[in-house]
Amino acid sequence: MLSTYQYVVAALSVILSLGTVIVCVRQKCFYRYFFLNLYLLLITISTLAGQYLIHTVGYTSAQYFYFYFTSDAITNIICYLVIGAFFDQMFRQSFFARYVRPTLAFFFLLVILITGLYIARSTDHLFSRFVLEFQQNMYFVGVLLTFLLWMSMMYLGAETRRFALLVSGLGIYFTAHAASYAASFLSTSAQSFALQIPPVAYTLMTLVWLYTFLRVPEGEAAVEPARARGRPWAALPLPVRGKQNE
Repeated sequence: MLSTYQYVVAALSVILSLGTVIVCVRQKCFYRYFFLNLYLLLITISTLAGQYLIHTVGYTSAQYFYFYFTSDAITNIICYLVIGAFFDQMFRQSFFARYVRPTLAFFFLLVILITGLYIARSTDHLFSRFVLEFQQNMYFVGVLLTFLLWMSMMYLGAETRRFALLVSGLGIYFTAHAASYAASFLSTSAQSFALQIPPVAYTLMTLVWLYTFLRVPEGEAAVEPARARGRPWAALPLPVRGKQNE
């Protein structure tokens, strides 16, 4: 059975996910961030269904094992589309806009190919091995693409503060997953601790997203104008010639 800590984290993730979707609906930006909201809804359904399976067939059952990793792989694909939507938004007025979707599709097919080649020599449990390997590879690609998205945002200049915070939430999520896998490979004693990192990271990501949609307006600038940022004195009022100080 799950611990009280795991129940609390699961409950918080469901509340924050549904809260974010409700806020997007009320602000009439659900379709603008369609894949983000679809991802949150699928995670919520997956969490609730997982809790049902734990109470009916058990946490260590084969049914829950296959459900968990299959649903996780599906939600990872949707999260990949969230990253793609952010790249589309970032480069929509750039020369590279036409290459964003083909490049992301190529990366996705490459992940499937690499996963298939990795398990090609296996003779048993092909589905479970494919799902596990695909999941790990998708997390690695997610870390890489989120890093590239953040670097592109810093280089081009984030168009809004909302966009910067949404990308930051993804960075928290994928970085925590990468840290979790790294910790699990260090020692067997760290594996139990590493398993607790991803749910907390997801909860933090949804908390950042909920705060963003609640408190940050759509068009709020992310940074000061370059002229004022490079020359702090540029924002100061200049004296008018011909006037003397009294």
